This record gives sequence, structure tokens and C-alpha cells, in this order.
Amino acid sequence: MIAKPTILIFIDWFWPGYLAGGPIQSVLALVNSLNDTFNFKIITTNTDLNSEKKYENIEPNKWITSPLGCEIFYADSKKLNYTAIKKIINEVSFEIVYINSFFSKNYSIIPLIILNNNYKNIPVILAPRGMLHDGALAQKKIKKKIFILFSKISGLHSKIIWHATSLQEEEQIKKTFHKKNNIVTISNLPKKINANLNKSKQINVLKLCFISRISEEKNLKFALKVLSKIKEVEIIYNIYGPKEDSVYWEKCKELIKEMPSNVVINYKGVIHPNELEIILAEEQMMFLPTFTENFGHSIVESLFCGCPVIISDQTPWIDLEKNNAGFAIPLNNTQEFINAITKMAKLNQEDYLEKSNAAIKYISSKIEKEKSINLYKNLFNDFIKN
Repeated sequence: MIAKPTILIFIDWFWPGYLAGGPIQSVLALVNSLNDTFNFKIITTNTDLNSEKKYENIEPNKWITSPLGCEIFYADSKKLNYTAIKKIINEVSFEIVYINSFFSKNYSIIPLIILNNNYKNIPVILAPRGMLHDGALAQKKIKKKIFILFSKISGLHSKIIWHATSLQEEEQIKKTFHKKNNIVTISNLPKKINANLNKSKQINVLKLCFISRISEEKNLKFALKVLSKIKEVEIIYNIYGPKEDSVYWEKCKELIKEMPSNVVINYKGVIHPNELEIILAEEQMMFLPTFTENFGHSIVESLFCGCPVIISDQTPWIDLEKNNAGFAIPLNNTQEFINAITKMAKLNQEDYLEKSNAAIKYISSKIEKEKSINLYKNLFNDFIKN
């Protein structure tokens, strides 16, 4: 029996964590879909995002066999440095490396330096996970510009294969690094979703949801400002997600206090990814005017669940309206957001269900899971052979 090739993965946070959102779900789907073809060894942190609590019943700082069918090294961040990371890498054999971050010190930068110096014949694939999008680069702008300049001067990223998850992200990589080659574009793999096709909808009432981390880049404050201007119809806006930025959340709470009587805002707390399908079965539409999204797992799952979406035009899903699946609107056009929400609220049951079905049809045509799985297999196998 021929041994399966081993892929060494670096990711800041991983299962059983979930607060970091999309990247965890992306790598989890990859492992679940390809572990019959590849051995996965994953180096990650032994806590969730912004948490000091260590995962229960998981021993840190050693390779363990996971129920996911892969091996995982849950590192204690307090003990992680260049020497420790080099020792972890040296303990295992692997044919290819897959890095899931661009700016992470311990899970991208240091590993790349070690690999460039000591493993020059091992192919390295790097997925920036939306970190090169204009909206993301605008946060901590100077610090990020300095690092990108360092990368170019030092050649840190000169030999890697870039993995873009959308044509939009491919263009971002080209724009930042002036690269035309060594970019492979394959969509993220979605979870299997069972759509709810029996949603009820009253005329002049709309249940909206926000499912994401509460931080500046996800733009909840803008969403609340839009909702404060809604008239004629009743809106219920349910907010789900961790309060990643407490100062930002306090500003949001001030806006919530000033909402007109026809707009009800509910903070529903943090949800586990396994609960998302159940929640979306009860929601009618997602309203997430994010500054940046290279994929947007919650957006994709919303569409698969028959929830049309109202989002910004800063995601890969920019052709929603012509496919009757929602709206992708420029963030400088507040009135268009107001119009879209009002229009959806005024729909009757029959017209809403038409859009609900169109949302499922739209995302199903965009994401063909089996095709994507084969593309990932080809991506890894091609570079392993080379």
C-alpha cells in the first residue's frame, strides 16, 4: 500500500475552537474532505481566539491523534518562539506545507523563515485568508505596510505558491506583490447544509441577522446606522457573534439605544458553528455589510439555507441581485441599503420564497463541492510531484 503524502498545516486557531470563524471552518472542511488522500499534521494554538482558557482534555505541546483523523500539535502560545517552532517542524516528516495566514508571527512568518532556511525543496502554499484585501490592510495600516515592504526586500514570500479562494483575492495578491504566476485560485469548501424551504414571512416585517465576529472590519456599526433610518416597515435584527472588540461593541450599544420603535435589535450571544444551520432556518435574511471578506462562510451558509443576503460589494458574491439572491451594495451608498431592506420587508410569503429558492440555486451553482475537492487534490499532488 502506497503511503499517503503528508501535508503540514499552520493555523492560529483550529478545532475545537470556533471563535476565529472562517479560517477554522475552511481548514476543517479541507481535512474532512481530503483525509482519505492525504495525512494532515496541524500546528495550532491550544486556546480559542481571545481566550485564556485551554481546551479541555487536550494535552498541549505534543503531537496527538485527533478524532478528525489527523494529527494535531496544540502549542502553548506562552512557550512558542523561533526555537520551539523549529523543534516542532523538525520532529515530523512532510511533503508539503500549507500556511493559513499572512501576518501571523508564530503561524506564518516564523515558519516561513525556518522553511526558507532549512527546507528549501519543500513546496509551501500560503492562503492569506482575506488579509490582503484593501479593507483588511486599512486596519493597522502602517505596521502592515512595513511588513509587506520587509517581505519584498527579504524575499520571504518569493518562492511560495499563493492560494486565493476567489478571483477577487487573486487580484489582491497580484496588486500587493505584482505576481502573475504561482497563484492558484480554488474556492473554500462549504459544510453540507440542509436548506429550510418552508420559511414564513409577513408583509412589512423582516427578520434580519448578523452572524460574525463583532469587530470594526465586519461593520456592525454601519448596519445599525442603516437600520436607524428604516421607516414604514418593522425590522428585527438578531446579532450573533463574539464581542471581539469591546470598545467597538460599546459604540454599537449606543446606536442600539437610539433605534426607532419599528426596529428591534437583539444580541443573541456566541453560537457554535454546529448551531448555525438551526438558527438560519428561523432567520429570513442576513445583513452583513462587511468591509472585507475573501469567502464569508456565514454568507455562503446563509444562502445554502435559503436566506438571501444584503452585504457589501467587498466579497466574491457581487452578482447577487441579478440572480435574485440578495444585494451586494457599495458601502458609500447608505440609501441603497435602506431601499434593499425596505423592499425585502414588503415582500409577501410567495415572493419571499421565490428569493429564498433563488439564493439556494445561486450558491449551489457557484460552489460545486466535488469539483473543488478534486481541484485541491490536484493542487497538492502537482506540487508534491514537482
